[in-house]
Amino acid sequence: MARTILTLLLMLSLPAALRAADPPPAAALDADTLAMVKTFLKLPTEKLPAAHVGRFLGVDPGALPEKLRKPFLAKRLELYTLKQIADGKKRGTVRMPEEKCSAPIMAQGNSAGILLSAGFVEIYDDEEKFVMDKTNCTENDLQCEFTLQIVIEKKGNKTFRRLFLHERDPIMAIVGQYRDAGKTKQTNFFGIGFPACAPRLK
Repeated sequence: MARTILTLLLMLSLPAALRAADPPPAAALDADTLAMVKTFLKLPTEKLPAAHVGRFLGVDPGALPEKLRKPFLAKRLELYTLKQIADGKKRGTVRMPEEKCSAPIMAQGNSAGILLSAGFVEIYDDEEKFVMDKTNCTENDLQCEFTLQIVIEKKGNKTFRRLFLHERDPIMAIVGQYRDAGKTKQTNFFGIGFPACAPRLK
């Protein structure tokens, strides 16, 4: 397990250019690049070659064969989200989000299917409210400091939203305890510390 975590942290030490808000420049899609993408899509994330992660992230999804685009977007989202989680852990348990923070652009999803393929889990409004109450985080904070994703979908004339958190996000432990408590009818949720947002000055 420790080896897997070490591998992920090494893999997520991306070049500075890839940590910028703007998307990285697209790599030329030659036969070698296409082969590299196919290899990345087949391998489990913890076994990806760290030296080639930057090259993979630089690929323009529009240049890929159509059948590879969604798997590519899911893998790319997973990598950026894992980096987001790793960076968050470095900031400690108590987070201090800016008042008008913005979620990392490259860690944003755009469809429920891609999010689920990237390791996200769907949560529901009552679970989100419980997490917000327990962490003192706003919904925007959860998007900036953690991995909350909101997907807006339409069904007929109705518009509704779906909520997702990555399975490796530390606040998924809060969701898990809420779900377990619902099964066991317990109300004592926490005996140890959990991630939270610092109170804002008024």
